[in-house]
Amino acid sequence: MGIEILEPNTCIRGCCTSPSIPLHLPPASYTVLSPIARGAESVVYEGTLDGMRVAVKKPILSTSEDINKFHKELQLLCKLDHPGIATLIAAHAKPPNYMFFFKLYESQNLSQKLHVEEWIPTLNDALMMAMQLGIVVILSILIDNYLARALQYLHNLGIVHRDVKPANILLDKSLCPHLTDFGLAEYKNDLKGVSIQNWKSSGKPTGGFHKKNMVGTLIYMAPEILRKELHTEKSDVYSFGISINELLTGVVPYTDLRTEAQYYKFYNEVKYGCYICF
Repeated sequence: MGIEILEPNTCIRGCCTSPSIPLHLPPASYTVLSPIARGAESVVYEGTLDGMRVAVKKPILSTSEDINKFHKELQLLCKLDHPGIATLIAAHAKPPNYMFFFKLYESQNLSQKLHVEEWIPTLNDALMMAMQLGIVVILSILIDNYLARALQYLHNLGIVHRDVKPANILLDKSLCPHLTDFGLAEYKNDLKGVSIQNWKSSGKPTGGFHKKNMVGTLIYMAPEILRKELHTEKSDVYSFGISINELLTGVVPYTDLRTEAQYYKFYNEVKYGCYICF
C-alpha cells in the first residue's frame, strides 16, 4: 500500500524494528474514528491510514509495565506473517500515542458472529435443517483447518498464544478466520524459565507467578493450567478445541453456571478425572 517508512524505523526504545512495517507515523497520515470494541486492556477503533480503512488498537497504558507489554507485543507482531493471523499494517510506537494499526476485518469476531448475529440458524423443517447442516459443517471444517494452520505456524516459531477463543478470531468478508490479540502471547522458552516449585508447594499461586501464568479465559483454559502447570502448545490446542466445539454447537461451555461455579466444576472434573460434557 506504499506507506512511507520513516528512518530509523524503530520504537522509542529501539527494541522493535521491521523492514516493512512502519513503527512511527506522521499525525497527518492517520485518523482515529469511532470505537468498535472495548476490552480491559485496550480499545479498538475504526480508522484510516493513508486513505485505507483500518482497525486501530489503542492499549490502555496506566503503568510502566503496561508500556513494557506494548513493546513486547509489538516485537512479536513484527515477526509474524501468516494469512491466518491478523495483519499488522503499521504501529505508532512513540509517545504520547501508542497504537497498533491492523487490517480491518469486516465480519467482526467469531463470538459475535455466533452469539449476536446467530450465524448458525435453527430450522424447523428437517430437510432444510439437513441441508443447512451440510453447509455449516463445510464452513466449519474450512475455518478449523485455517485456524489450525495459523496455530501450527505460531508453535513452529516457539510462540504460545495463551488466549485462543472465538472473541480473538476475526472474520473477513469471505468468512476466513484470522487469529488476533497477542497481548498474552509468550515464547515457550521464556515460560520454561519460570520456577513453579514455590507455587506448587504452597498450595496456591504466588502473586507474581499467578499474574504471569494463570492467564487466559476460564472456560477456554486447559486443565493443566488449573493444575498449576505452565502454558504450552498443548494448552493452546485445548483452547482451540473448545472454540471449535462452540463453532459446531453454538453453545459456550458452562454458561449455565456462575463464574465461581464454573471454576469449581471445571476444577473438580480435572482433579478427579471426570469427563467434561458440553
